[in-house]
Amino acid sequence: MINQDVALFSGTVRSNLDPFEHYSNVECLDVLRRCHLTDLLERRHSTSPNILDMPVERGGSLSAGERQLMALARAILRRTSVIIMDEATSQIDVKLDEEVREL
Repeated sequence: MINQDVALFSGTVRSNLDPFEHYSNVECLDVLRRCHLTDLLERRHSTSPNILDMPVERGGSLSAGERQLMALARAILRRTSVIIMDEATSQIDVKLDEEVREL
């Protein structure tokens, strides 16, 4: 279930995507790219040389739209067969919303 108000944990992008380290860095980066997060995060949060090591504060360091995309990326990474979205893209722009729905 992906809610409108996504909860993330303090840590890194990697630890929020894959807290139990079941997936490789390549798989994590691929899902971030597929969810259109790599460009967004690199542009807005360029302090970390590796996007997976970018710090995430309990919800304050990412915008609402970025948090929603992070939750979508987490679900796709886990290869969840059913994803229920409660207006999970309500905080992102229309063009990106259309691209995400094509996933």
